[in-house]
Amino acid sequence: MAESSTPKKRPDPRATALVAGIFAGVVAGLIAYVFAGLIGFIVAFIIGVITGSRATLLVRRTREQPP
Repeated sequence: MAESSTPKKRPDPRATALVAGIFAGVVAGLIAYVFAGLIGFIVAFIIGVITGSRATLLVRRTREQPP
């Protein structure tokens, strides 16, 4: 019973954003690799990581604000 009264521990938002950013970077990189080769993969991976992590942080911040 005492366990149910403890607050749930939420994961660190930066860690979640990093994982989501890496996932977005890999997906974007693989798509770019088909069209532009290795250089396209590297560039798209970097852009995907930045965009994915920032979008995740933005969505999380928006959900925390009251309506």
